[in-house]
Amino acid sequence: MEAASCFLPDHDEDSHFVRPEAGVVALADGVGGYRAPGVDAAAFARALVYNAFEMVVATTPGGAGGICPYALLGWAYEQAVSTRTQGASTAVILSLAGATLKYAYIGDSAFAVFRDGKLFFRSEAQVHSFHYPFQLSVKNGNSVTSAARGGVEVKEGDVVVAGTDGLFDNVTSEELQRIVAMGRALGLSPKQTADVVAGFAYEASTTMGRDTPFSLESRKKQGTIFRRGKRDDITVVVAYIV
Repeated sequence: MEAASCFLPDHDEDSHFVRPEAGVVALADGVGGYRAPGVDAAAFARALVYNAFEMVVATTPGGAGGICPYALLGWAYEQAVSTRTQGASTAVILSLAGATLKYAYIGDSAFAVFRDGKLFFRSEAQVHSFHYPFQLSVKNGNSVTSAARGGVEVKEGDVVVAGTDGLFDNVTSEELQRIVAMGRALGLSPKQTADVVAGFAYEASTTMGRDTPFSLESRKKQGTIFRRGKRDDITVVVAYIV
């Protein structure tokens, strides 16, 4: 795996790491509903990512079977709970084990796999209702056992794009597919592609009169009529399978 990221902060409540040598990517998005005086809405997301990173660093890269994302998410969550960390978070962890991209995610932090310029696999967001994703927290959140988990068989040339809802609320699968195909055709690096994707998502998030996944879903679920993106932190990780 060759991987890189781009982070464009808005509330600065996203957190992530990329560890290509271990084949691991992790992203978390602090739930903005916890913003309040004296409460750090980013704390739980940062704790999840920090705890997961510490475990990955302590694990021998390339070990038999690779790292289990679900077990890693569970351990990171338990550590955050044990310290009574504020806030709540969605999260996605990916781990490349041989030819299998293992995954575990909770909420609407998501990922997609592209093959030969086409969308091959896309995770499905976990939500209770519109704009109310599954989330982990010390109390009143979802259990780690609610996390979606599994594996996708990948091959050389595949492109993996992971991100928080700042990406997937503003960019459709078709738009993302076009950007990924363009990046491969131009020979862009993972970092360059991540920058382009994040820049596109940012433009969409600030543009009025433009339909986005967020406005389309709001129209469908709530009967609204607005056409625009959603301002948010934008975290994008792009990984090339080589």
